[in-house]
Amino acid sequence: MSTPTFVHRTVLLTEAVDALAIRPDGVYVDCTFGRGGHSRLILSKLGPPAG
Repeated sequence: MSTPTFVHRTVLLTEAVDALAIRPDGVYVDCTFGRGGHSRLILSKLGPPAG
């Protein structure tokens, strides 16, 4: 008997991240971190690191 293969498909990624109204200077914690899709999109909307 074969084991079924599970393939995760991200749905509503853009809609979910857009709903966060991300500010480039904001601080955010993605507690859903799995394969990193949401985190990657959130990071792409942030400004350069402060320092």
